Amino acid sequence: MAVDGPHDDYAADYVVRGAEAGDSQVGSARRDVAAEERDRSACYDDLRAHDVSEQRAHPDGPERTADGGWRWKGYELGPEANRIADAAITARRQAEGRDLEGNYAETGITPVMRRIEAELEHGSLVPDTEKFALKSPDRFKEKLAKMVTRFPDQDPRDLASAIHDGIRYTYLLPDEHYTAGVAEISQKLSDQGYDLRVRKPSWDTDDYRGVNTRWTSPTYDVQFEVQFHTAESWEAKQKTHDIYERLCDGRASPLERAHLEHEQRQVVTAVPVPPGALDITYYAKGSHDNRG
Repeated sequence: MAVDGPHDDYAADYVVRGAEAGDSQVGSARRDVAAEERDRSACYDDLRAHDVSEQRAHPDGPERTADGGWRWKGYELGPEANRIADAAITARRQAEGRDLEGNYAETGITPVMRRIEAELEHGSLVPDTEKFALKSPDRFKEKLAKMVTRFPDQDPRDLASAIHDGIRYTYLLPDEHYTAGVAEISQKLSDQGYDLRVRKPSWDTDDYRGVNTRWTSPTYDVQFEVQFHTAESWEAKQKTHDIYERLCDGRASPLERAHLEHEQRQVVTAVPVPPGALDITYYAKGSHDNRG
């Protein structure tokens, strides 16, 4: 028995809709499918080629340099910046709530997130929340190294403190309860003493859909991120993660970027917008550009 290809249903949908519109349009629909398939294939060829080149260029993974610095994927941190990164990573692990053995007590951000989840009538944290709550040390350092490269005149301490997704969570909410769920969970976070810094809704964009928020914990003086998704927007985020990483890399050619952006739009714009989601307003603490 033949195994279904990853795009079989996608192509069939175009052909069926073409047939419903009339036989004269079927050929055009098939040509559209063929063009879409070529774009999709080119996009993933680009991603695979990038992955292979990255593996060949950096086969040994991250390394600590002789002077106490850090190096990976062509990015580097000097000894002092690496020490700053290590201190920031330690602070985030402590704030997140686990000890060196990976066990949790009552304090820490993750236990609070679980208590909030238990109070929800609708919605939950994504599976394996504890596994992904902390950005891995080398990913944190990679992000800091990119920021140091981009902003060489800024203090690495300030740059490290600005990395808001060193601790991150995602709540999944049903479409019909999405908007109310974002408000409910946000209120519960505020009730716990966390300070909302940024709320960025992206339901009207074609490259990402969801609501991303940034909070600070006064107890631990660190930022963390909370995302709000539906099942469909969460799935789209997973599907486009590699594309997003490649687009953020800055080394993609113009043609490659066009392929990647097209594929990203194809996935994201298919995500249904929950009722009321477009009314969720942007907010940045201290900004005069807040809407709503």
